Amino acid sequence: MSKTLRWFIATTLFLALAIGVELTIRWRSILEDWQTLSITNLLFLTLLTFISYLLRAERVFNYFASESHSRVSYIKISFLHNALNNFLPMRLGEAAFPLLMKREFSESMLTTSAGLLVIRLMDLHALLLLASFALFSVTPLLGGIACTALILLPLLMRAGGESLIRLFPNKIKNLLNKVEHLWPKDYRLLGKTYLITLLIWIVKLVALILILMSFLNIDFFNGALAVILADISGVLPIHGLAGSGTYEAAMLAALYPMGFETIEAVKAAINVHIYLLGASLLSVPIALLLPSPSRKTSF
Repeated sequence: MSKTLRWFIATTLFLALAIGVELTIRWRSILEDWQTLSITNLLFLTLLTFISYLLRAERVFNYFASESHSRVSYIKISFLHNALNNFLPMRLGEAAFPLLMKREFSESMLTTSAGLLVIRLMDLHALLLLASFALFSVTPLLGGIACTALILLPLLMRAGGESLIRLFPNKIKNLLNKVEHLWPKDYRLLGKTYLITLLIWIVKLVALILILMSFLNIDFFNGALAVILADISGVLPIHGLAGSGTYEAAMLAALYPMGFETIEAVKAAINVHIYLLGASLLSVPIALLLPSPSRKTSF
């Protein structure tokens, strides 16, 4: 899919959501819901969200940094990368990470892209694992099966990975052989990175669930399922600018079977999305004010 087509689809979805909401619900009605939110609670939840951002920076520092690198530089890179990911369509923001790493540290784009892929696989696994815990509270049997399968999956992949690769077409096997040297062999590093990943998602999800609960009368674990499904929608190949449309549709898909009316569910989903984008936007000026590595700042 060409970039022009991606931007056309993303812009169309964004405009469709903006116009559709105005014609049916009214944006004024949605924004009025924010008047019921306590400023103290909002500041606390924003602090939680920024803690998750800092943990993201720590994860990247833990995975990529050498002795000459400072944590401040990784905070800058992580904040900008996260914001671009949240606002650009079709995961185009992911391309910013290797570019930022090359600009800041002259790192190989191939190496950083491979590392980012590992981190994204950890993100997906951790998110699904937390979803299975939330599902267990609602449906113990399905949640237990999902949780067990996700825990065993990395162990099975490690034990039978070579056998699985043999099943791939020769073209894919050749590609994997070419990039094999880029995959990490330090299991202690991988373990630490995964634990940070889990912590990132726990902190982030708690903040988003509490925001959702501020706009909707929902319990914590059902809220977790709704928020996680909305976040997973970000991996879809097609979505609007800033995730518009697909984020709300995914959350609605979780909330509607729980018995919520469509309008109240859509309003809550949009407000959670507004919060997410607002926090992300707030991180940009902070990142731009941070010094570059050339200034030899330590943290």
